[in-house]
Amino acid sequence: MCGIVGVIDSKDCQKIVFEGLKKLQYRGYDSAGICLKNDKGLHTYKTKGTIDSLIKKSPEIKDAYVAIGHTRWATHGEVSEKNAHPITSLNGEWAIVHNGIIENFEELKDNLVKEGHVFKTETDSEVIASLLSLKNFKNDVENLIWATKKLKGSYAFCAMKNDKERSIFIAKNKSPLYIYCKDNTSIVASDPICFPEGEYYKMEDLEFAQVSQSEVIFYNIKGEKIIKQPITNMAVMQDVSKNGYEHFMLKEIYETPEALQNLYTNLKDYDFSKIKKWWINKVKLIGCGTAFHSCLMGARFFKKFLKIDAEAITASEFRYDYEILDSTTLCIFVSQSGETADTIAAAEKAKKFTKKIISLTNVAHSTLASISSITLPISAGPEIAVASTKAYCCQVAALYLLANAFTEKRFDKALKKIKRLSNILERFYVNLGKFAFDIAGENSIFFIGRGADYVTALEGALKLKEISYINCNAFAAGELKHGVLTLIEKETPVIVIATDKKIIEKTMNSAFEAKARGAKLYLITALPPHLVNIEKFEMCLSLPNVDKDLICVLTTIPLQLLAYNVAVMKGNNPDMPRNLAKAVTVE
Repeated sequence: MCGIVGVIDSKDCQKIVFEGLKKLQYRGYDSAGICLKNDKGLHTYKTKGTIDSLIKKSPEIKDAYVAIGHTRWATHGEVSEKNAHPITSLNGEWAIVHNGIIENFEELKDNLVKEGHVFKTETDSEVIASLLSLKNFKNDVENLIWATKKLKGSYAFCAMKNDKERSIFIAKNKSPLYIYCKDNTSIVASDPICFPEGEYYKMEDLEFAQVSQSEVIFYNIKGEKIIKQPITNMAVMQDVSKNGYEHFMLKEIYETPEALQNLYTNLKDYDFSKIKKWWINKVKLIGCGTAFHSCLMGARFFKKFLKIDAEAITASEFRYDYEILDSTTLCIFVSQSGETADTIAAAEKAKKFTKKIISLTNVAHSTLASISSITLPISAGPEIAVASTKAYCCQVAALYLLANAFTEKRFDKALKKIKRLSNILERFYVNLGKFAFDIAGENSIFFIGRGADYVTALEGALKLKEISYINCNAFAAGELKHGVLTLIEKETPVIVIATDKKIIEKTMNSAFEAKARGAKLYLITALPPHLVNIEKFEMCLSLPNVDKDLICVLTTIPLQLLAYNVAVMKGNNPDMPRNLAKAVTVE
């Protein structure tokens, strides 16, 4: 989940690395570092904390022509300056930055220690630098491939040698890595958002490269040169600045209407003919975290519109559980980045049983997209804040369209509903200051709902706990009396999501059971006041009327804003919550 950047440029390599690392902080921000090379050798600077802390600590080296940088999400070894990357070999010959997990690092480390190597960090990554320094092949690429053959696990790394060559050596397996090379500037990065407009290369598993200032030479695991074709991703060219907003999260919440409009535009003429020919007996929807919640909502759509067995499963469980799959099973994998390690592994497992693999992702050239039979773009655009907002809304909307795509007439109606929802959202943004102030000081908060509202409650609780650090839990409203009521104390906040008229009385009964035991009730609803006994709630947020199947998207927006406001009131940075990163590229 770390972010890596490597640059070869005769003028601005230090500046380009810092700019790239700032764009990659969503991948981790425990610590950061940079190593620069000039004719005098390697110069390494590291620090705990963010890229801004690194910039303040790093002197300007104007004559540097190669640089590698790293922003870390800790896996092995505590968060410290010592464990920050870049990491150098004991002899100072190599410096590396690494994203991934080396699963056999303890075995490798023990063997290297026996050979006299001394380790300076607690990281698994240091074995890479040590292995690179162990052999001295005529060709450094041979050295690179020899070292990686010793590794088990996931890795994307840049290696820089302490010489006067203007080269970066890179290797990739199960972690993303991309290369840009144009106009005497080469950039290697974990995400193409670091690149200027234009073409770039995507590294595949067990591919290697020697990157120079004006050329990239690619190799396979046998050390043979290979030819790769560049790709262009229009999403790379989109704006990733805050545009005057205090935080990316707030900006991205407000971009939801535009994102839904883009989804509408990109899917209205999409060719679903291949999907319509599939004989499907059941549907599995797989994702992690927020993406899993969208899968829960998607399963409801498939059951309702296609009258077919549909189940949502977390990717980490799908990988190791006894899932029953066959050629008639449709598997839908959802991942904002398309690089979520558990989701990719789950998709690889599913491919052994069925060819009916659909991925929903925000990154068209991601690993998940490349292993899927069909990829539907969720069209949310760059999402930098760790807590997913507009991407979740687009995932739910895309699943709604997909479930309706098997009948042309129904799909056309679904498209119109998405467009209408986008128009309504443009006018629907509320001030939740008082609501947020009421709960910001609480230690425990409950969310309840039934049906689709229960899924929304799960997502609302996740958003609030992610960035406020309050212990938030969501429950199906009918389950309160089956154990949860023991946790209700006097003044405990309970946020009730209630948008379904058919079961409103049942939802209210559960809410009032909690109130009878001292809970403070807060309501989010699209129903008339007389149906919800509004006087029994501390506060009520009324939503505009939209299609009942898409009210879940609308309901999510105030919960996202609530989480944002609470986090800011508590002095937290909502873009960078502690202990988390956005692209979870390790298991």
